[in-house]
Amino acid sequence: MSEVITLAGWPPEILAYAMAMYSRSGLSIRESILKITNEKAADFFDKTYFGFGHKSIADNAQIPLAAENYSEIVAFELEDEQLWNGQERSTRYQKFDRPGGYFIPEVVRHTPLEREYCMIADFLLDQYRLYAPLCFEALAKRHPKPEGMKDADYERTLKARAFDVARYWLFNGIITSVGQITSARTLEDQICRLMASEYLEVYNIGQQMKEACQAKPFCPKDKDEPPVAPTLLKHINPNGYLVRIRKLMNRVMAELGPKMSWGANQQNRYVLLAEPFRSIKHEIVAGLVYEASDWNLREIQRVVHNMSAGEVDRIISDVLALRDTHDALPRAFAAGYQIQFDVCIDIGARRDLHRHRNCIQIHQKFTVDRGFDIPELVKEIGKFAHFRDNMHYVSCKINKMKQTMVGNNADYLIPFAFRTPSLYKMDYRQSEYMTVLRSGPQGHFSYRQAVIEMDRQLRELVPGLETYSRVTPLWQENIFKR
Repeated sequence: MSEVITLAGWPPEILAYAMAMYSRSGLSIRESILKITNEKAADFFDKTYFGFGHKSIADNAQIPLAAENYSEIVAFELEDEQLWNGQERSTRYQKFDRPGGYFIPEVVRHTPLEREYCMIADFLLDQYRLYAPLCFEALAKRHPKPEGMKDADYERTLKARAFDVARYWLFNGIITSVGQITSARTLEDQICRLMASEYLEVYNIGQQMKEACQAKPFCPKDKDEPPVAPTLLKHINPNGYLVRIRKLMNRVMAELGPKMSWGANQQNRYVLLAEPFRSIKHEIVAGLVYEASDWNLREIQRVVHNMSAGEVDRIISDVLALRDTHDALPRAFAAGYQIQFDVCIDIGARRDLHRHRNCIQIHQKFTVDRGFDIPELVKEIGKFAHFRDNMHYVSCKINKMKQTMVGNNADYLIPFAFRTPSLYKMDYRQSEYMTVLRSGPQGHFSYRQAVIEMDRQLRELVPGLETYSRVTPLWQENIFKR
């Protein structure tokens, strides 16, 4: 008899084992799962998953977890997985005036740098608290409450719009939380990548995620559940391949630096559609260089296209030579995409576009060297000079701290107003989805501007489809739709 059966109450590893056995026998799912014990599952995973490398088995184990009270840098890194499902706690609803509202790196705590670090962080939060009510008042004067709209709805909507401007003062170190539900396979890749990070906090959360999956979980009072992944994640180690590539590309960048034109890392906001690549190999090298540099993709293409075939092959061969048996190729090898946008926008907007994981994303490092955006509303409330001068003040402080602080810990103080580039590699369907969804009138004006420009350049690349575009023009705005 045909039947659809749902399963509940079994731990993730038991379900993964059940599905694996189900595919390898003639038993029904009921018969399969009732024969399973934790010991049998552990033995099976040791032999089949680790021994034979059958990674697809771990796709059947869905692991829910929450990472609470980490920095925005951690949140960005957690979400930087293509096969990822989760939600970050929205900064719009958080109060940052409580103790511990922002992250302080371990190397800064209890040192002379801590006072200056906290002074900058507190200054930024003071500006955030200053701008939020000013922007709300300006919006309220410009947009009276529509007839029939509840006072609470009106206030909530305008506060959200005011936050769209005030958030430019928030920074990478503010505390947030992320909830996710991923397969054990994705979780393994994620943790390995996190533990290879140059940020100590990101490394630490990778280690903590591994330990949490092997410890007793939080569950209802009448439940006593075993660890969610005691076996599948026990052999996790930092992704050494990513570390080795990083070191290699530092040497490559030292060689390529003199070939770059002045102004290749110009201080401006931009959306650049890549020129066609001469070959897949040229595209791979360009992706490797993009991630390791602060140059825009057009300039990288110029340099890479001027390389000899031997130079291109050498870089690719050196990257492949560093690879161990089970290492996945880096993202730069996801080559063959005809639509590639190099998008340099403010950090806040990049956080929003980062959610589009149905494409390939390659990110450059945080910096204050590309300048910052100033929202139009800041000019309307007469705060243009105040905003500009204080952002310059903060950027000078951050650059000074970078000279005295170990590693990249000054990055935590970079406000969301500063620009950072990302490369989006897509097919037409993916690009159409992103531009249509993110151009909606309820969206943030910053990323709306970016995706509308992406759509304009896409229409030039693929002419004749203009009449079918569903992108919402920037002038179509509904201030009360949020």
